[in-house]
Amino acid sequence: MERAFEKSVCLGTAVVYALFLFLISLPNGLILVALYRNPLRCFRKAFSVFLVFIAAVDLFNGVVACFGKMIMRFLCAFGERQISQEGEIVTILEYTGVNSSILLVTAMSVDRFVSVVFPHFYLHKVKPRKLVACNTTIVIFSAIFASVQLTGISIDVYRSIDIHLHTTFPLVTCISAYLGIFFVLRKRSRVDLQRQAFMLNNSGLHDMRRQRDAQMERKLVTTSFFILLFLIISLVPYFTAVLLEANCSGCRGKKWFFGLRESTITFLYINSTVNPFLTTYRIKELKHSVKSVLGLTRRDNENSSGSALPPTSLRNDVSMT
Repeated sequence: MERAFEKSVCLGTAVVYALFLFLISLPNGLILVALYRNPLRCFRKAFSVFLVFIAAVDLFNGVVACFGKMIMRFLCAFGERQISQEGEIVTILEYTGVNSSILLVTAMSVDRFVSVVFPHFYLHKVKPRKLVACNTTIVIFSAIFASVQLTGISIDVYRSIDIHLHTTFPLVTCISAYLGIFFVLRKRSRVDLQRQAFMLNNSGLHDMRRQRDAQMERKLVTTSFFILLFLIISLVPYFTAVLLEANCSGCRGKKWFFGLRESTITFLYINSTVNPFLTTYRIKELKHSVKSVLGLTRRDNENSSGSALPPTSLRNDVSMT
């Protein structure tokens, strides 16, 4: 393979990583600031733990992984350094961030499944502290697994384990979880229709609150499903290239395959770019918190008639748009 072609690929991907560096770091940093300040005092439920960890890992992917990949690609394009491979520090950091994102989304899918199918168990047993411990364990495990590359393990064996652990297992788990959620919500929707008809004649505060909580739960599930969907979109091109490389020995060293594989690696950061915009759009309280951090709330109040969402109405429930 010609060195000039490799340099052109390095330069092109370096520009992409530079773009991702800003598109990922700034929005996710803003999300974390909004969640930390919590100006509306509305992020107190267990689901908020996943928002924090996903935003933190996405920020890591932008500030650390994308920055490292950008520097290495520019050195490859304008110097004599070869493109980074498995076993190098930059690649280990990339594996840590990407694998953490995959497993966190998988854990969030299981969390939504338990909250929908076993609501009473979830309400009394699943606490934010337990989810913090679980998510921290996931990040530590991902870092340890990525560091296994330093032990001298065969790259083919490592990739095979990585594909099954961070692609096959999460996909099967998430698909099973959302299928279970779908069937449960479909069954409950029939009951809700009967309840709505009954509430028209006998509306009570308790029934109205149960109906509102059910709608909120559906929207939380929908938001987590969209996060999973964009994660799958970002993973499929890369792991397709990895599987092609493993089963096509003649493809290695070809120009077209080198360009394809290096291009698909950039797809791994699509979900980190989309997640902050998706969660801000779907979660109304997060949107108002971000506006508050940016100082836009006062402007909106001045431009409007002065009506604002009272913080007390947001303390108990996380509603969605």
